[in-house]
Amino acid sequence: MDIIWLLQGSFLLVAAGYRLAVDPYVSHFVEQRDGVTRLAPPPLAAAALRPDFIYCTHHHIDHLDPAGLPQILAGAPPGCRLAGPASVAATCATLGITGAETVRIGVPFTAGPFTLTPVKAFHSDPAATGLLIGIEGRLIYLSGDTEWRDELPALILKAAGRAPDLVIICINGRWGNMDAAQAVETIRKLGARAAIPMHYGLFAENTADPAGFLKDCTAAGIRAIALEPGKSVDLNTLVPHQPRTVRQE
Repeated sequence: MDIIWLLQGSFLLVAAGYRLAVDPYVSHFVEQRDGVTRLAPPPLAAAALRPDFIYCTHHHIDHLDPAGLPQILAGAPPGCRLAGPASVAATCATLGITGAETVRIGVPFTAGPFTLTPVKAFHSDPAATGLLIGIEGRLIYLSGDTEWRDELPALILKAAGRAPDLVIICINGRWGNMDAAQAVETIRKLGARAAIPMHYGLFAENTADPAGFLKDCTAAGIRAIALEPGKSVDLNTLVPHQPRTVRQE
């Protein structure tokens, strides 16, 4: 599987030709509405995403893009699905986007080769979710936007049934998100092997330097990498398959 970071909390995951977009923000809506300073252009244009499935973790405009989402859907192949919590479906309706599926916390569903399970997030949108992503025998936890809570790792592990192999997690530490130190502690308590920081590098007013996060992960024995926006990274380079040991009788 290939992972492509689209800045902020936006990702494109590609496996077996199937394209899963999570929180794709590809417009300039936030900058134009709120006057924040964009630090980098969109790595991919809306027409280049061509998703088979779009998952929005919550309804905030840098995750459910009011200007970009209709453009993404216009360029998507027939049968593209869109899903998220109740706040996403309600917001889509106001945008004239029909057919958005409403997910439930802890209830898994399939999207092509992916198994997706929405999980609790602690954010100003009370319906906000994180996402467990099962693919190619590995399990990924993508945090979405969430604050730190003592109970968060236990909730994720209960839903997952095991430690995730890879954690993709917010580190900006403001506007309803945990900071880098809290992110490292979350990963450590989850028992993950690898980590990718996110939710930085897009807006000058809401960013963070990932260097400290990467250093602290390394010190904790966690393989961590900061992705280059728009560049594809193979999941196997982050989390190689670990063959099972067969006991000899």
